[in-house]
Amino acid sequence: MLRPFRNQIRATAVAATALATAAVVTTGVVIAEKSTPEVKAVSNAQETPRVYVALGSSYAAGPGPRSLDIGPCLRTKNNYPNQVAETLGLKLIDATCSGATTRNILDVPQRAFGGRPQIDEVPADADVITITTGGNDLGYVSRLILNGCGNVLPEFLKRTPIRSCRLGKDPFPEPGKAAYLEVERSMVAVVEAVRMRAPGAKILLVDYPPVVEAGKPACSRLPLRPAQVAQTVRVFNGLAQATSRAAETTGVTLVEASRAGAAHTVCSSSPWLTGFTPPVPYHPSEAGKKGVAELVVDELRPSRAQRASSRTPGA
Repeated sequence: MLRPFRNQIRATAVAATALATAAVVTTGVVIAEKSTPEVKAVSNAQETPRVYVALGSSYAAGPGPRSLDIGPCLRTKNNYPNQVAETLGLKLIDATCSGATTRNILDVPQRAFGGRPQIDEVPADADVITITTGGNDLGYVSRLILNGCGNVLPEFLKRTPIRSCRLGKDPFPEPGKAAYLEVERSMVAVVEAVRMRAPGAKILLVDYPPVVEAGKPACSRLPLRPAQVAQTVRVFNGLAQATSRAAETTGVTLVEASRAGAAHTVCSSSPWLTGFTPPVPYHPSEAGKKGVAELVVDELRPSRAQRASSRTPGA
């Protein structure tokens, strides 16, 4: 039932190796003041642009084809942070890096990011900070890629020297309850560390859009068996719930790409994620980057009621 990808598998297998460590871990933090200010777009070109810092993994860095001007960490110039900054007139400090875990944000340097943790890029005067993280702590995308490797072109995979694509092996065991609790604690630690560095910033946790919905069949872009689809949904839901709890605990804004993206899964007519295809399987498509950017912009722009109130004398 799974259509072979003979003209793509070699590039995909290489991508799997490169991304098997790409697509978050400290505990025991003290919850600080939870309120963060509203961030408004710059309306006067002569004003100093507000500072926006983007932290996170490849779902924020937005890796894609070389035509997208890939920079360090496989960041692209049209990832969602760049689109948010352009729309709202913000000065962007993009510290996102493919392969990052929560510990890479906090205290473990990544070679691709110049040998320093992402949090070092957060200035005290930051006005808004987005954080997209957690998937790599759970091996979420890596598991998807390697399962796909095991389902296409079995004869080729029997001969491939790439160990991560060995046939018939589950690349990672499914995370247990403790793993999701650890990711939650790690996200809380990230938020609190960021808040200490930039106490006046509005902080947003931006979660992941889903690859597949529960009960939905796979397609040629998603070469997974039914049990693997079910596992993918469980891991994704566990990650989304951990992110939601971390946002609630710290009092920061949660941007639910997990909810908005439910109509844009890999097998939908308007996917926000690429399928099992080179160069970066199961990562945000151009539509996905734009869709998540719009969700963030909607959270940062003041509501109509707030704008009316700000124009009212004495308000």
